[in-house]
Amino acid sequence: MISDEELAQLEWWANPSTCLARIPVILEAAHDGTWIAVASPGLDAETRENLRFLVDLGPEFSLRFKDGSITLVVVVHSDNANRLRVRVTSEPDV
Repeated sequence: MISDEELAQLEWWANPSTCLARIPVILEAAHDGTWIAVASPGLDAETRENLRFLVDLGPEFSLRFKDGSITLVVVVHSDNANRLRVRVTSEPDV
């Protein structure tokens, strides 16, 4: 469970040993039980395009918190690639 705002890494894994994206985000709790992941710092044009591609390829990402814990989330496209809506999907098999 996160507080109203927390730092994390949004990660997209191609397989157990290959991470194709690792984006530092600040998580903000949304009113509907989802979170808003705000890229910090903001993404450049190439990274935004790559992120859109990965979300289309498979919207399942991992959120890695400072304490090392991981939560699996689904990322939903938004008009602003620097502010992504995420929702918890299930816990990883660790």
